[in-house]
Amino acid sequence: MNKLRTFLMLALVAVALSWLSSCKPSVPDGIISQGDMEDLLYDYHLADAMASTAKGGFDKNVYLYREAVLRKYEVTQAQFDSSMVYYMRHADQLHDIYEHLSERLEDETRAMGSNAALLSGASGDSANVWSGQRDIILLPTQPYNVFSFDMKTDSTFHKGDQVMLSFNSDFIFQDGIRDAVVVLAVTFANDSVCQRVSHVSSSMTSTLTIEDGDSLGYKKVSGFFMLSKNDMPGSSTTTLQLACISDIKLFRLRPKNQPTQAPLPDRIPVNPQMPDSQRMRPAPLTAR
Repeated sequence: MNKLRTFLMLALVAVALSWLSSCKPSVPDGIISQGDMEDLLYDYHLADAMASTAKGGFDKNVYLYREAVLRKYEVTQAQFDSSMVYYMRHADQLHDIYEHLSERLEDETRAMGSNAALLSGASGDSANVWSGQRDIILLPTQPYNVFSFDMKTDSTFHKGDQVMLSFNSDFIFQDGIRDAVVVLAVTFANDSVCQRVSHVSSSMTSTLTIEDGDSLGYKKVSGFFMLSKNDMPGSSTTTLQLACISDIKLFRLRPKNQPTQAPLPDRIPVNPQMPDSQRMRPAPLTAR
């Protein structure tokens, strides 16, 4: 009986594994598999990051660095291009690939950079308050062309603080106009709204900053990243067009010279030459 039970269990496990493997999306011959594409694109983005910091700048180095990645995986440029065209037509699979890449890219960008430069001029009370996804991929097709965020503030936000959105951008385009729109908006305590808009079209680090110059206090911070669609006549809808937004941070900055309000004393000292009965007297009542 025990042997029969063991045999049945093994048979069920085999059937389950077979069913799971059959559920994995397959790709046509000549197309790079999802697993290999994930590893290749991971190195592809690292190559872009290294090209931007190498001597001579990004434009001079990016072709050589990307070519080295293709040689590493023994993939030709034509194979890579055709595979990316396939994944552009199957945006759900490409989105899954970048979901898996998110944690790997986050660890790498954390290791490559520091927040020290961004936080210069801020007090020790400043902090990165971003709690959302750190790395996103934007495609020109809906719903993958927009990533939005909406965050209610708490008591750690003080009047006079600044809010700064920081991120890295990277584009992989075969043709068309590169244009990612980034919006940062804040709602102040009096329900007035202030926003900053930026158009990004190259591999770079960008920041958007909003100041509470009137010391109104914050109620909400929101915004979005969007990859604009190329609607120009004759433009292709299948060529590779994607933007990677990585290492997203949202800083709450407290300027070092921001004044702090001292607490009012319960009693106000007066002239020490006065008699003891008059040396201290109650402070005048004021609204606090």
